[in-house]
Amino acid sequence: MSNVIRFRSPPRAELNGGVISRGPDTGKQWYFIDYVDEEGGRLGVWDGPSYDMACEALAEWRQDGVRTVDLLREAL
Repeated sequence: MSNVIRFRSPPRAELNGGVISRGPDTGKQWYFIDYVDEEGGRLGVWDGPSYDMACEALAEWRQDGVRTVDLLREAL
């Protein structure tokens, strides 16, 4: 018997971003959307240089019934 309790959260799409720190695009903002499954597994499903485009892509997931989280907006 295990004393570990596994918590499962509903699948979601998460928007996150950051600044590129190496290579020819150093200093540019970049945005990512990850699909996160019930067990926490992640799959990158979108990336690009525009926050507005990232929000549009996230809205498509929401329209398909997937819970969406904008981690950048939550950080403000």
